[in-house]
Amino acid sequence: MKIVRLILILFVGALLTYLTYKTRYQTFFFESIIYLGLIIIGLVIFVWTVFKDIQLFKTDKQLLNFGLTFLSILFIAIILTLEIQISNTFNKPTLLKAYYDGDYNGTGIDFKTDGTYIFENSAIGLSSYFYGAYRIDGDKITMDKNTIDNLTNFKYLKIRDKQIMEGKSELYLFQVDSIGNYIEHSGEYRVTIDNRKK
Repeated sequence: MKIVRLILILFVGALLTYLTYKTRYQTFFFESIIYLGLIIIGLVIFVWTVFKDIQLFKTDKQLLNFGLTFLSILFIAIILTLEIQISNTFNKPTLLKAYYDGDYNGTGIDFKTDGTYIFENSAIGLSSYFYGAYRIDGDKITMDKNTIDNLTNFKYLKIRDKQIMEGKSELYLFQVDSIGNYIEHSGEYRVTIDNRKK
């Protein structure tokens, strides 16, 4: 029975660790259901393991009997550490946030106050995340790369007002070249958060 518990701990622990790590780069619609199911299974295995290890310890009086319990705790610690790191990355203060809504897909850029950004490309329940650094000078943003995922000409962005109806305008990000000329047929990203003046 000990080998069965070991296999289950390694399988569920490794799978949960992988899924947690993967959420830094990609998420999908039903992921939380799968994740919750694995957590419940993992907790059942953990309680079963602790109970069995205590029984073995009462018989043999050896700390080695808690080996599987310590292995389970190690997986829990790794998973919680990853969760905290990912949460801290996403929850850093936002300087500027912009989004393009393409009905079935969307693109968002979250510029953090520390000079990093999180780029999200989503389509029908699947989101991919990309990370990098940027510089901002007035209304011009310089990215650390020209291509992000399947989008090109992303090296330079310009923030400016766009008239959306008579007498009303909103702030947008536009793709520009190195001297500030607008790139034709490129994306326009509506600014949803602007904390530059705060």
